[in-house]
Amino acid sequence: YNPYCAYNHKYSCPIPPRENSLPVAIHAGVKAFKH
Repeated sequence: YNPYCAYNHKYSCPIPPRENSLPVAIHAGVKAFKH
């Protein structure tokens, strides 16, 4: 997948840069839904 920003710097890129990643896992939110 190559978004438009890979071909032209005038487009905003939907893929976040690698420096936005954290080296730790973040466990947040609720994954057990009750119906």
